[in-house]
Amino acid sequence: MTEPRAPQLLSVAEAAERLSCSRGHVLNLVARGDLRGVEIGIGRAKTRVYERDLAAFIAARTR
Repeated sequence: MTEPRAPQLLSVAEAAERLSCSRGHVLNLVARGDLRGVEIGIGRAKTRVYERDLAAFIAARTR
């Protein structure tokens, strides 16, 4: 029996690469609520994006 796969978290840089945009633009999308982000850690938090949320974001904007 195979174990269920954990949701894949992408760094802002990885999400930016997939969108062909800057890391700053991805952070702006998260800040505006257009793309859901997750803050990991205490203090200097690191923003991550679920792969499925990025896929949904792209699909919603694909014609």
